[in-house]
Amino acid sequence: MKEEMININANLLDEPSFTSFERDSERVEVVNFTLVKKYGKGKEYINCSAYGDKVEKARDFQKGDLIHVFGYFKEREKEGKKYKNFLVKSYNKIEKKEENEEE
Repeated sequence: MKEEMININANLLDEPSFTSFERDSERVEVVNFTLVKKYGKGKEYINCSAYGDKVEKARDFQKGDLIHVFGYFKEREKEGKKYKNFLVKSYNKIEKKEENEEE
């Protein structure tokens, strides 16, 4: 089954967290972060993970930044609970334009 690739623009809920693990005697870097997207009076929280060479870009992210992510959702079950995580294929911070920007 092929994953449905989607784009999401949302704000960073908190600072990203950086970890790593070993797979096949190789160290894999991981960044995890949560985005919050507001819909009228409601909110949606999106847990995201990026791996390997994609991790470095997130080191400059700060709470509240507007982030664009491209990837897919992956669901897994652990101890009878379902977890939904967004696996990031590419992402970047969307810079805000200054209101009175002079050219």
